[in-house]
This record gives sequence, structure tokens and C-alpha cells, in this order.
Amino acid sequence: MSDTARIADPSRIVRRRWLIWSSLMAIYLIGAFHRVAPAVIAKDLMSTFHTSGAVLGALSSSYFYVYSIMQIPSGILADTVGPRRTIAAGAVVMAIGTGVFSAAPSLAYCFAGRFLIGLGVSVVMVNAMRVCVEWYRTDEMGLINGLITTVGAVGGLLAATPLAVLSEAVGWRLSFILIGAVSLVLGWNGWVVVRNKPADCGLPFSNGGTDKGGDSSHTLGSVWEGVRMVVKNPYTWPPFFGFLSFYSTLMAFVGLWGVPFISQQYGLPNKDAANYVMVGSLGLLLGCPVVGYLSDRVLVRRRLPYVLFAVAYVGVWAVLCFVGGGKPPLASLYCVTFFMGFFCSGFTLSLVCTKEANPGHLAGIAMGTTNTGGFLGAAVLQVALGRILDLFWDGRIVDGVRAYPLQGYRAAFATCLAVSLIGVLASLLIKETRCENYCAAI
Repeated sequence: MSDTARIADPSRIVRRRWLIWSSLMAIYLIGAFHRVAPAVIAKDLMSTFHTSGAVLGALSSSYFYVYSIMQIPSGILADTVGPRRTIAAGAVVMAIGTGVFSAAPSLAYCFAGRFLIGLGVSVVMVNAMRVCVEWYRTDEMGLINGLITTVGAVGGLLAATPLAVLSEAVGWRLSFILIGAVSLVLGWNGWVVVRNKPADCGLPFSNGGTDKGGDSSHTLGSVWEGVRMVVKNPYTWPPFFGFLSFYSTLMAFVGLWGVPFISQQYGLPNKDAANYVMVGSLGLLLGCPVVGYLSDRVLVRRRLPYVLFAVAYVGVWAVLCFVGGGKPPLASLYCVTFFMGFFCSGFTLSLVCTKEANPGHLAGIAMGTTNTGGFLGAAVLQVALGRILDLFWDGRIVDGVRAYPLQGYRAAFATCLAVSLIGVLASLLIKETRCENYCAAI
């Protein structure tokens, strides 16, 4: 078959795929917003519900627990039900959860709302990647994955200073009601615009990827056989643990404990402390397309950029733990948080590495498996750091909120440093695919 027959009107395909991508990313942006929002409203939550650090960590991590549990099921849904239906339903559940969270009369309702938010968001990333696998070429996937994570970083930016300003103006409850309404609108838009593959739009485009050697129609037996193949593949696990290392530690700082640390240790108002966390999200935003471009176009490698970014990321945590006795000079803090986000962007290669090391028709299951690592790690680490801080708490309360000593934060961040070292080891074991689909011998 000629290229002309395979790709009719390439410009139409390009326009349509970016419209679909934008619709998916609008939903994903709201989901990423929810991941780090507790950092900014931590003081409000602790004051309203009189919580300890461990309980606040558990509340924040409830999002990550359900997210991590849902990643393999999300991959199965992507390969069976299809991304369009799955993502639209996820957006509706996310909106309902946001409403429950915003109106919560007690901590139990907060947990329920946060759980529903995590459940709705949990299906978006893997299913969006599944759509991209069908609409984009293999040699574009590193960049696309970087751009997706960039959108996530924008969500993190919006959940920092902008949320702090909005919450100060109208209160945290009304802020989340507005966010829930936006989620509903974006879910409807996704249903109208998104199509799972070019053939659904009458576009005979083949990217030479996922349909090669695989059947897109799955029985229950074939789904579980696919899960077994992915889990037994040794090349699945280095990206899994690399993503766990990168993402869990970043979420521990940017997603929860960064704002309280900066506010309490440097004596800054909540809104000003959020600016430093926002710079971390900005670093992630800029780093994601950089690492994707380096991997796809400059180095044409996966392992090398992963290793370089992992090593540099460990260096940033070392600075935060040891410079100034665990309290770097305020003038340097913008640099520290920026480079924390920038070098953490290496994790964006994790899903691509897993996809390329597994059979193409199992792309959804493979990416879902790896995605579990980062969110399971974030769930566990946020609670663990809360408990560490509670162990160091000396009973001091400021404005109805527990004030933790520097020694507590230093112990918590030293734990993050140890976890980040796992990422360096994992990066050295990643299968080098040279940016091509590689079906590992299993």
C-alpha cells in the first residue's frame, strides 16, 4: 500500500490529532491540579478539621492510593472499553468528588471526596497516552509524553500561587466548587471531540505501532494473559521503580509539605511560600519537553537522558538536606525548587520506556503498570513524612496549626533523598530501545 493510500490529507490528520490532544490535556490539567492542591490549602484543612501531619498526609495520599490501584485497570479499560468513554466517565467522577470535598462537613467527607477525585483522575493519563499511541508516530512519543507532563506541571502551577490567591479571596470551599464545574464542562467537551484512533474519524492513517502483531479486540482471558506478559517482562520494572522514585519525592514536596516547610521555617505568608512551590512546577514544565526532545531527536536514546536527570535530581535533594543544616539560604531557594522540578522531568520517559519494551498491543496495560509506581510511592511517602514530622513535633501550635521544627523537616527530606537514589539505580537498568518499539523476549 502506498503512503498516499495510507495517509489521506496529512494536514487534516495533524489538525485533528492536536484538537484531540488539547481536549484530553484540558481534563488532565485539572487532574494534575488536584494532586498538589493540598499543599496550598494544608493550613486551611489543618485548622478547619484540627488534623495532625499524619492525618493530613493520609488525606492527601488517598488520591494517590486509588490512583495507583487503578492504573492496571485503566490500561485494561484503554485496551477494551476505549479511551474516549473511559476519560469522559472519569471527568464526571472527578467533578462529583470535587463537589463532595468542597462541601465536606467533616474529615470523613473530605476523604470520600478526595477518593472520588483520585478515582476519576486515575483513568486519564494512561488512556490519553493510549490515544496518542494511535495518533502519533513512535519517534514522536518521547516528545508527546514530555508535553503531557508539561501540561501536568501547568496544573501544578495553577494549584500554587493562583489557588492561594483564589482561596484567600473566596475561600477554599468555593474555589473547589468552581473547579468541579469546570471539570464537568471539560468532560462533555472530551466526549464530543476525542476519537480513539484515526479510523474512527474516517482517516486511514497508520503509525506502524500498536496494531502491529496485536489484536485490538480483547477477551477477558487475553486481557489477563496480557497482564501476565507485562508483569513477567523484566524490562517493565526499571521504569516502574524509576517513576516511583522521581514522582513520589516530588509530590512529597510540591504536592504537600513544601509550602508548610517554607512558611514555617522562613516565616513567609502562605501565599508567598506557594510562589516557591510554583517555581518547582515551572521547572517541571520546562524540563519535560527538554528531556523528550533530547531523547527523541538529539541522543535518540532512552537510558542516557534518564540516568543524567536522575543523578542531577539526587543532587538537588542533597542540597535541600545538607546546605545550611537543612535550611538553604532563602535567596537560593528559588533555584533549588526550580531544579528539583526540572530534573525530576526525567520521569516522563518512564511510560515510553515501558511501552517500547513490551508488545505494542499491550501498550495500555504496560503504561498502566508503570504509572502505578509513581502514585503508589506518592501515597506511601506522603503519609510516612507526616508521621516523621509528628514524631519531631514539640507541641507548638501557631494559628491552630502544628508547627514542626527544622529537624523534623530535615529527617523527612532525608527520606526523600534515600528514595531518589533508587531512581539512579533503576535508570541504569532501563532497556535501551533507541526510540523504537521493541517486543522483549518473555
